[in-house]
Amino acid sequence: MKVLVLGATGYIGGVLLERLAERGHEVAAVVRPSADGSRRLPGVADERYGDLADGTALAAVTPEIDVIVHTANLTGDRETDLEAIAALTRTGKRLLYVSGVWVLGPSDGGDEESPVDPIPAVAYRPEIERLVLDAGGTVVRPGVVHGRGGGIAALLKAQAAQRGEGVYVSAGGAVPTWTFVHVDDLADLLVTAAEKGGAAVYHGISEEGVPVTEVAVAAARAAGAEPVARPWPLEEAAAVLGEGFAQALALGQRVGAARTRAALGWNPTRPGVVADLVEGSYA
Repeated sequence: MKVLVLGATGYIGGVLLERLAERGHEVAAVVRPSADGSRRLPGVADERYGDLADGTALAAVTPEIDVIVHTANLTGDRETDLEAIAALTRTGKRLLYVSGVWVLGPSDGGDEESPVDPIPAVAYRPEIERLVLDAGGTVVRPGVVHGRGGGIAALLKAQAAQRGEGVYVSAGGAVPTWTFVHVDDLADLLVTAAEKGGAAVYHGISEEGVPVTEVAVAAARAAGAEPVARPWPLEEAAAVLGEGFAQALALGQRVGAARTRAALGWNPTRPGVVADLVEGSYA
């Protein structure tokens, strides 16, 4: 199978490239051209240049491509992003779009069938999901992605190092829980979904509800800071991180992936986020 990866230089996309090659698939990667024309992805022979924001990435969708996997960040402009996805669906190639469980909003026991209630940071993402599904494509919604020293866990570690103690964004009230998935487990799921997934929503979640205080304490330990978890008021966090992202970090969710595991035989095996912080890739 020949797979075209959009967002190949990103956190998820880079690991996905590795896993596709390990599973014997031919890989093409779309990147923005560098200023000097040099190759940006060592080990990727088929590198194609383009940008979803201006439509030039469509030229990379050539006849021999079997599946397109979209792991790229959205531009933040609704019309631009909807048109880019619609254009990809019109190529006739199967599209796998990597979304996220934030489209469900506050959830306690959500699953693949739960109605969407997106937070502002992902307000129009359900529209993108619907375009993909209506065209026979596949949607994968990861939880908060960790592993290989990156992602939001790295941000919490950096904040702990700066402040000398663990912190978590709080809008007041109960301590939120987050869903998590290791980036390597997510890459396994994405390859399997590309191989045999249908026009369906799948959840990339290995831990359904981890109290964010536990994550903040683990991040502090990784940073060599005081192993406590102090609330970071939403208003203060928004001034540093931006309002939309801060609201997302204050969101409480408990979401499962039972249908995904059953349908695709997905069995995540990598360390959970707390172990990864304390003694894994962030230690």
